[in-house]
Amino acid sequence: MRKIGISFSVLTDERMEKIRRATDGFEIIDISGDVAPGEIAECEIIFGNIPPEKMKAAKNLKWMHAQAAGVDTFLRPEYGFPEGVVLTNSSGAYGVGISEHLVTVTMMLLRNMNAYARLQAANTWKDLGPVKTIYVKRVTVVGLGDIGGCYALRCHALGAVVSGVVRTPRKTKPYYIAELFTTDRIDDALTGADIVALCLPGTSETKNILSEERMLRMKKGAIILNIGRGTAIDQGALTRLLESDHIGGAGLDVADPEPLPADSPLWAMPNVVITPHVSGNNSLDLTLDRIIDRFIKYLGDYAAGRPFERTVDMKAGY
Repeated sequence: MRKIGISFSVLTDERMEKIRRATDGFEIIDISGDVAPGEIAECEIIFGNIPPEKMKAAKNLKWMHAQAAGVDTFLRPEYGFPEGVVLTNSSGAYGVGISEHLVTVTMMLLRNMNAYARLQAANTWKDLGPVKTIYVKRVTVVGLGDIGGCYALRCHALGAVVSGVVRTPRKTKPYYIAELFTTDRIDDALTGADIVALCLPGTSETKNILSEERMLRMKKGAIILNIGRGTAIDQGALTRLLESDHIGGAGLDVADPEPLPADSPLWAMPNVVITPHVSGNNSLDLTLDRIIDRFIKYLGDYAAGRPFERTVDMKAGY
């Protein structure tokens, strides 16, 4: 029987049963723990995320569906992703969850909530002074896919003036976007921005896309948010600009490297919110259900010989 290897440790019995009901004609193998290389070699399909040593054993793999939206890890040369294997991802599953994380961190930084949390921990009652509103602020979202689009929509609903930066031109502009820029005009999109959110995959094109020069184009006291990959920001320059108060705050769910070293000065800054790459946490029910639904839909297409709605472009990296 054709076999599907599942490496997805947070699946409940109920969700696993949902997958089983959709896999008629396939046998499911749990490869999330210790498993013999021979069992992985029998898998025609893999669903989830697996380490390089397990991937090397996947000699008969034809299709892999990643539980994550970002797949840059699989495309690194040292990973050894099998040539000719089709890779799909869970893009579209994370927009709601991660955009809510971004809104949360945005409001924390605008209202000094991170600094107040530190005062609370020290049993200190102290007014930290003026706060800011998101209303009529200029928000620039770099990367207007599912995640960036969901965040842009929510900022628009809160009264912000939202611009978006996309890689390739679009025929139409979403109603919640005031102005749409392509990447070659990112400097214009950043100039005078109050809040900049990076929602980008990890590729050679996005590495250090937010340089010191570009951060200096932002309004003094501006906020930077990053939920894509830590490599998108010149982290040393960000640290310096936070220390000089040109950048007023940062919300970092990703870092370069990860984990963020314990001696990084970013940890001690009251105007920085650091989370350990958890904004898209797969324990969120909605996210999990969307990941599974996407896999089940694609499995139906695969079994019927239909093309997938979308596959990962190995050259572009997403």
